Amino acid sequence: MSNRPADITRTYTVKAGPRSMRLWFLARTGDPVAKLLEPGFRGDAYALYERMRSRGPVHRSRTGMLAVLSYDHCSQVLRDSRFSRCEFSAGPGRVPTFTPQAAVDSPDAPRVQEFHQAYAVAARLLRPALHQFATRIDATAHDLLRRHADADSLDLINDFAFPLAVACLSELLDIPAAYSPRFAEICDVIGKPIHGTPSRSTAEAAHDAHEDLAALVIRLEHERRHRPGSDLISRLTAPRDADNTDTELRSLLEYVHRHGDRQDEQGTGVAGRPDIPSGTLDLEEIAQVCRTLVVSGLGTAACLIGNAVAALAAHPDQWQTLRSTPQLAGKVVEETLRFDPPHQFILCTPTARVQLAGHTVSPGNGILVMFAAAQRDSNRFPEPARFDLTRSSQPSPLTANGSMKLAVSLARLTGEAALWTLANRLPQLHPAGQAVRKPGGAVSGFTHLPFHTSTTAPRPWRL
Repeated sequence: MSNRPADITRTYTVKAGPRSMRLWFLARTGDPVAKLLEPGFRGDAYALYERMRSRGPVHRSRTGMLAVLSYDHCSQVLRDSRFSRCEFSAGPGRVPTFTPQAAVDSPDAPRVQEFHQAYAVAARLLRPALHQFATRIDATAHDLLRRHADADSLDLINDFAFPLAVACLSELLDIPAAYSPRFAEICDVIGKPIHGTPSRSTAEAAHDAHEDLAALVIRLEHERRHRPGSDLISRLTAPRDADNTDTELRSLLEYVHRHGDRQDEQGTGVAGRPDIPSGTLDLEEIAQVCRTLVVSGLGTAACLIGNAVAALAAHPDQWQTLRSTPQLAGKVVEETLRFDPPHQFILCTPTARVQLAGHTVSPGNGILVMFAAAQRDSNRFPEPARFDLTRSSQPSPLTANGSMKLAVSLARLTGEAALWTLANRLPQLHPAGQAVRKPGGAVSGFTHLPFHTSTTAPRPWRL
């Protein structure tokens, strides 16, 4: 039985080519992995996950890849240093590609690991950096709903979720008022996914947006290094003198690591130590963090909010639970990351010959880590197909380290703020038209999600 809300359509673009034609053929002859990887996938992914799971915790596809479906085996792959992370470059309108093994062993590999460490630092600093702006973000969320009150309906993605994510990121980075309009344009150009092959004008606009974002980060990093504040860039550029290696940054990281959320406390690096670099981040690392927050974080946040609202609309009892106790907004976020996560799966590749659930995997072969399937594993989650805010004492939602973890961290905070506001201001959650899902199987989210609007007396939101 499908878990998708009713009245949903999908838009998609398929570009012909040898790989897409091979996927098309394998999908039409019944291969479930090929179906999921098709750029225009329109089916029920969760039904495919269960079909594969019925044959075992790991499914070998005719595409040549292994799909890992159990929570424990997915966790094993993510924690095993012999697997490269996030080597999956398929997305809406694209055909999956593999990173050659030579790239994994290239001289650039240490720099990639440094970026992963930078992402780990930034992910742990998001909440304390954003905490001071909670009142302003709350006001922005209410204002976004108020703007559409007279229209009786709003597109939850384009009118609320994405603009709120941009506002959160703007506050997080403390974007000066003079740069706010251009920053919003940059986010709109490179923060929203492009379906299919972009036009020349779209590609040029994206290039200009990336250039302007880099220039803005350079300017802000220079300013904050000399006149630090409490925003994320300042925290990442915490000053150090010639004889002291960034005591302020280390103390911040130690505090956040002690008081971080459950998933962050579980994230460890080599030999079980926290995945935190000892020094301050350089300009290139800070620029990469900011770019990732724009390119990946905004879209992930919008998908998470949309998926949460769709699940609540399909489960009115859970919506009423949130309405009566808005403090459960964080719980809704975690249950959505389990029930219908934005990132459904990623591709990892082993750097050595490994054994996985009785399967031998050679270096460079593809392993699909199926987050969405693993988090509906009945061995770890009772009644896994039920959206339930009362779940407790169960594993945290899975995510990969690196850029995905940073994007999900921003989505968590933005989602918490959004759901608090919606619980206060939308007494009834009624769809106002036809929802449109994103194409493809790797990302779960909506491009359009229309809902009726109404207002009630608001209660202030706090992180």
